[in-house]
Amino acid sequence: MSTDFRPLTSIRMTDLFDGRLEKVGLYEHRSEDTTSNSRCLTDGRNSLWVYCSDQGAVDTFTRYGMNAPQRILKAIGDEFDVDIVSEHDPEFWRYETKEEWDAAWSAIAKKHEQDFYDEVVKFVRGERHDIKPGTIGMLQAEIAKRLIAESPDLLVEDR
Repeated sequence: MSTDFRPLTSIRMTDLFDGRLEKVGLYEHRSEDTTSNSRCLTDGRNSLWVYCSDQGAVDTFTRYGMNAPQRILKAIGDEFDVDIVSEHDPEFWRYETKEEWDAAWSAIAKKHEQDFYDEVVKFVRGERHDIKPGTIGMLQAEIAKRLIAESPDLLVEDR
C-alpha cells in the first residue's frame, strides 16, 4: 500500500537533499533503488521516497507500507514554506475544490457508462465491439442480450 503526496509549489530535488533537513533529523537513506530521479528521506524510523521530474523539480513524495511520514512531510513544508497535499485531496489532482473534483469524476464516469452502453448495443446487434471475453463487461452484455431478446424495446435510447 502506498500514498502519494505533492508539493503545491516547486521544490528542486537538489535543494531538498542539500543537507538543510539534517538539522531536524532527516537524512538520505541510500539503497539499490536510489537513482538521480528517486531518492529516499528518513528520520531513522519512517521513510519517504522522493521522485523528481526531468527538470529536477520534486514531482511526488511516496509513502510505502506502514510508514508514517507526517513528521518528514511537515519538516519539508516548514523548511521550504510549501503546502504538501496527498492523493486524497483535490489539489493533488490540480482541482481547486472537492466539488470541482467530484464533478470531473462524475463526468468521467458518465462518459465511461455511455461508452460501455454503446459497446453493449453493438454486441447485442451482432456488430464488432470492444467487449473482452471473460470480463464482467461481457457477462453484463450477455445479460443485456437475453433481456433485449425478451423485450426488444429496451434498445430504445432512453431505456
